Amino acid sequence: MSKVDQLSLKENFSWNFIGSIIYSLSQFFIIIILAQMGNPVVVGLYSIGLAITTPIINLTNLQLRQIQATDTTAANYRFNDYFGLRILSGVIMLFITLLIVILSNYDIEKSIVVLLVGLTKVIDSYSDVTYGQLQQRERMDYIGKSRVIKGICTMIVMGITFYITGNLILSLIGINIVWLIIFLVYDKKNIKLFLKNVSPDFNLHNLKRLVLLALPLGIVLMLVTLNTNFPRIIVEAFLGEAALGYFASIAYLLVVGNTFIQSVGQAASPRMAKLYRNRELNDYKKIIAFLIVLGFSIGLVGFIVAVSLGEIILTLLYGSSYADYNQLLILVMIAGIFTFTSSFLGHGITAMRLFKIQPYANAISLMVTIITSFILIPIIGLNGAAYTLIIGSMTRFTLNLTVIFINLHLTYKRDIKNA
Repeated sequence: MSKVDQLSLKENFSWNFIGSIIYSLSQFFIIIILAQMGNPVVVGLYSIGLAITTPIINLTNLQLRQIQATDTTAANYRFNDYFGLRILSGVIMLFITLLIVILSNYDIEKSIVVLLVGLTKVIDSYSDVTYGQLQQRERMDYIGKSRVIKGICTMIVMGITFYITGNLILSLIGINIVWLIIFLVYDKKNIKLFLKNVSPDFNLHNLKRLVLLALPLGIVLMLVTLNTNFPRIIVEAFLGEAALGYFASIAYLLVVGNTFIQSVGQAASPRMAKLYRNRELNDYKKIIAFLIVLGFSIGLVGFIVAVSLGEIILTLLYGSSYADYNQLLILVMIAGIFTFTSSFLGHGITAMRLFKIQPYANAISLMVTIITSFILIPIIGLNGAAYTLIIGSMTRFTLNLTVIFINLHLTYKRDIKNA
């Protein structure tokens, strides 16, 4: 097989799954290290960094990877355009983060942590734009290997640095250095196997067109992550960093599960896009149906495990003080049932190239999350945050399913009319 030949769906899924699992475990490992070697306050400090920077990076990233991967014509934009836009968006992301830190009047330690977490996400976004090119060519083996390397290096650097120094800031600096090296030495090298020129292009006309195309998706992903992170921000504001540490540690189990969901969805997205574009709607529906069943099944397994083994798992992962929060874990796993399934449906909507409708659906879901956060968290504490996750995920699931159903119905009608 030559380097430019595409892999099968099974091969792409396998490599993406392996890479995503290792990478996700490395991010989970950070939480475990902070909980076991540190304390809930340190976990809360890191978590507020994630809560603030994740929605920002998801807005400025504009989901360029999905645009690349589902561009079945492969001729609208070059990799150089995507790369140029990603560099500019990274600068904008860091500026917005700095502005929020200044306006929030954080102390020095919290400010530095938030900015370092933001820098980590920017560096990761540069790798992500190379992944989009590889995903379009259905060569996710290179993506999987990159994420395995990044995950293993993250665990080594984080584990050793925090064990020796007990300092979160130094640990984050180490991770940033390692991720930048991986991008420069490995990820850019992979792209050069397919393209001669991988330099960023800052052609204003192309960048403007690409921003106008991708902005709805960036808004969508920002809204999705705000749905997840807004309850964390309210928990920190009303209940403190220690409470956020407990909640974020347990809720991060959803992130681990969603990493698997994303790996499946990313592997299936190019195929779904081609099926929908070629009007092979029955095959498209089969994939969507399979993904819905898979999402519910994974969430249900998580719920059953939480009910039967929750206290043991929390003690082993984070320490004995977390065992008292088993009810919170059960509620979070209920949210996972709908979170995982709605994520799959989101990939199906993107494969349809329905970019403009998604911000409206997710804005409705975010409004529900904001209202329930302010009502439930101050009254019933951390369980209120979990109930907020459940209500928000159910809302997203219902809206995403409705969008796919209506669009399929309209597409069938148009095809019959044009036949």
